[in-house]
Amino acid sequence: MDHKKFIKRCIELSEEALESGDNPFGSLIVKKDDILVEERNKIKDFDVTGHAEIMAMRKAQKLLKTDDLSEYTLYSNCEPCPMCAFMIRELKFKRVVFSLKSPCMGGYSKWNILEDEELLKFKPIFSTPPEIISGIMKKEAEEVFKKAGWFIDGKVV
Repeated sequence: MDHKKFIKRCIELSEEALESGDNPFGSLIVKKDDILVEERNKIKDFDVTGHAEIMAMRKAQKLLKTDDLSEYTLYSNCEPCPMCAFMIRELKFKRVVFSLKSPCMGGYSKWNILEDEELLKFKPIFSTPPEIISGIMKKEAEEVFKKAGWFIDGKVV
């Protein structure tokens, strides 16, 4: 899979979100080399669940009419938060690919929900941990965070 191609699109979506006055996040759901859905953050619409990843997962579920996305990869310009990470595990994603670690609340680097083996006690609700790939196009993703005045590696930029 061409991870750079998909992360590049996530970064473009994060720029669109920022330009619309929202937080700079974009996400895709991909099977093989085909994009199923793409979304950007929509929290400014007064919905705290309006994270790009959640918006994409909701759209994918409606399209596919299933809660089994085990053949799909979720892409994001930034590491999914804990709320998104639980949804990723419930929807049984095969893989999660992102650029940047979360500046403060990662569902992988701070609270390791994405790899938490204890969730397997609750099969079939939670899936086996997805493959995690991070750091793709990190510098390009950081540029959007800089425009937003966000934290990178614990520092205000």
